[in-house]
Amino acid sequence: MVFAKFAPLVAIAVAIASFADSTSALPQVNARVHRTLRAQGTVNLMVTFKDGTESVLANTKEAEFATRGQQIASLVASLENHSKTSQQEVASLLFKEASTSTSLFSETQSFWVTNQLFIKDATFELVEKLATMSSISNIAEEEVLELPTIEVSATNETVTIQATSEWGVTRIQAPDVWAKGYNGQGVVVANIDSGVLATHEALAGNFRQSYGWYDPEKKKATPYDESGHGTHTMGTIAGANGIGVAPGVTWMACRGCRPEGCYQSDLLACFQFMTCPTDTSGANRDCTKAPRVVNNSWGGGQGSTSYASAINTLKAAGIIPIFSNGNAGPRCGTANSPADLSTVIGVGSMNINDDLRQTSSKGPAVNGLIKPDISAPGGEIRSAWNSSTSAYNTISGTSMAAPHVTGTIALMLQAKPTLTYDQVKTALTTTTDRTTLKASGYTCGRTADTVFPNNQFGYGRINALKALGL
Repeated sequence: MVFAKFAPLVAIAVAIASFADSTSALPQVNARVHRTLRAQGTVNLMVTFKDGTESVLANTKEAEFATRGQQIASLVASLENHSKTSQQEVASLLFKEASTSTSLFSETQSFWVTNQLFIKDATFELVEKLATMSSISNIAEEEVLELPTIEVSATNETVTIQATSEWGVTRIQAPDVWAKGYNGQGVVVANIDSGVLATHEALAGNFRQSYGWYDPEKKKATPYDESGHGTHTMGTIAGANGIGVAPGVTWMACRGCRPEGCYQSDLLACFQFMTCPTDTSGANRDCTKAPRVVNNSWGGGQGSTSYASAINTLKAAGIIPIFSNGNAGPRCGTANSPADLSTVIGVGSMNINDDLRQTSSKGPAVNGLIKPDISAPGGEIRSAWNSSTSAYNTISGTSMAAPHVTGTIALMLQAKPTLTYDQVKTALTTTTDRTTLKASGYTCGRTADTVFPNNQFGYGRINALKALGL
């Protein structure tokens, strides 16, 4: 009886696969949608429309604007209009169903950043109706990624502020950059993570109070962090007291990850917030507040393009995306998505003695790309923690490595504010330290440690001083 209820949906899926020529206009329904419906009765959907964002991004790129804020505002307006037009058929259906006594869903959210629509608690009947709509390309279950596994060395330690910088900050020669007058001042950086304890002694001084925080799930007005992960990564980017690479920056954050995982709808909401920030309620957009670089110490799996469109929108807005390469090593071919995309800078993890951490994910990517792009300190990194305003924690992983790169880029942007993504990537990858790196013992994708780039270290370990050309 249970399977009989789902027979029409299964029939649609079979029709799509067997009669592609005659039903090419119908959307693809991911198999996980069927499984979750059978098991739970409802499913959280991410609906993707056939009209992607590529044409909008291309048109905006060709246009000229007096200021960056105007350019982003125009981009967002075009994307929003595009999504409203593309999603009109589905929006009409949902409006009609919402007015009935028995609703087929609990809530929806449209994402102009990717031209997708999130539908919570969709029933079988709604999925059946959506599967007949020609404006839809794909119907999938909402993805939930785990926060990357981290290795804890010393938990919740409250210590006296150190006079010297942390080893990772020193290793990439960030203090030498500060000595030449560049500490990130005037640059806005961000992270999409588990949140940030904004009152922490190392972070309170440079948090942007207005347009600096968004919590898609709970809409809390005050920044918080239930896991410590986001506080730690932001500390390495922007923290005072020797823990941060760019302590002069102004920082902002979006809570894209809950304790149980990073929900696709939350992450896309954060991508929208980064592209054009809002107040803490999600209203009153001001695109002039967009950051220049965003750290993403999250990901999972290989070969996924789920966030490719959102990343393209970020880059169209002049925002540089940095991603941790993952902690799925030591095997080859373990680079996580989205770090394995060609459009982002993926970061591997190094120890204090310049050897690759065993857990650092390696390439090649599923499509053959060399990953990571670059490596940075990620072993036993001490940074801010969420248990108190004076707590620090020493943990390891590529989540800790990526913020060193994000902070370095902030230093570069202070020195040369007009740098583009391509120029930043070139500067980072052509000025790495290589001669001190210890052999990894791997030749992933037949790339040896001694030939750069390779699938172990990428182009090598970053050097902030060299990247700035100082």
